[in-house]
Amino acid sequence: MLIIGGGVTALSISYHCARAGIDVILLDPDDAEATVAQAARPVRTYQPGKVHNSELTVRSLADYRAFTPAGGADLVLSEIGWLVIPVDRQEAVELERESAAQRAVGVELEPLTPHQARTRNPWLDPAGTESAVWCPQSYLLDVDKVVRGYADGARKHGARLLAGQRVTGLDSKNGHVATARGEFAAESVVLAAGAGSCALATSAGLELPLWAQSAELFRTDPVLTDGGLDTPFTVHPASGLKTLGSGRSFLVGLERVSKQEGMRDVWFRQAAEELAARYPKLKDVGLHSVWTGTVDVTPTRTACIGRARDAHERIFVAAGYTGQDLGQAPATGRIIRDLYLGRSPGIDLAPFTLTPSTPVQSGA
Repeated sequence: MLIIGGGVTALSISYHCARAGIDVILLDPDDAEATVAQAARPVRTYQPGKVHNSELTVRSLADYRAFTPAGGADLVLSEIGWLVIPVDRQEAVELERESAAQRAVGVELEPLTPHQARTRNPWLDPAGTESAVWCPQSYLLDVDKVVRGYADGARKHGARLLAGQRVTGLDSKNGHVATARGEFAAESVVLAAGAGSCALATSAGLELPLWAQSAELFRTDPVLTDGGLDTPFTVHPASGLKTLGSGRSFLVGLERVSKQEGMRDVWFRQAAEELAARYPKLKDVGLHSVWTGTVDVTPTRTACIGRARDAHERIFVAAGYTGQDLGQAPATGRIIRDLYLGRSPGIDLAPFTLTPSTPVQSGA
């Protein structure tokens, strides 16, 4: 098995497949172990409106709790919780309607009254908080230990991890992969290179519904003179607004998916407007960019995970996580392992199909 990619998903696949006795080579265009961000990252288990995504993150959380690759090291640095605020009664009804299915896949949910929601996050607009849902399964994860744990574990089981291998071509008929340093041949090829997986698939004649989406994280001016904000990860699903107390400021994100270029200024304005609408006390607070980058996304905001068909059956795909790669990497590694070995992964993969979906509207 030849795995193309160097992030946490590619490393998880390398580890789980090598541990199962599969001969694995990973081609990392960079060097994930050398460039990994040291800061912890938040992972949310509850995915409103997408039970299938919740199931992957619940399964992955169980893996992280034990994390055999790092000798059972505790990677969960802290529990921060996940507060979900519907914008109106209709959205509240929809969240309640799917709650049984969410709980069935292991998501812990607790309905809150408006008063209980504002107790957890007193910055919320009292007039705009009619109900809420609390999920304790949101946590800060030690990314560095995850990456190094999977890399070390994969090597321990015989995988070869090759850094600086920029892939220039892929032939799905014979499994040949060309790189700037030479050519490889494999029985199966796994595309786990984020948005770059799309171009690689296209070079082999396989169309994937994913692309590189610009993303940005903001920080407000300090809103406290001393102490720190003790507010949980809070999301308004309909608007895409996400906040988290961090020190004396709020971290702010606005989830948007669009193929349209030049939307950064528009989304910055929308983030400021949404923040003022949901948090009146923050109406005039300054908002500053602290991170810009890209994430691999799909029109459905669900990853492409599976095996291609017919002439492309040598190709497996694990990409398009819309920022949820860390939370779904352990489960993905097990899925690709099982598909390669001809075993059932024990999960319905229909929502993760590789078939192109209807494009999203610009700015959606």
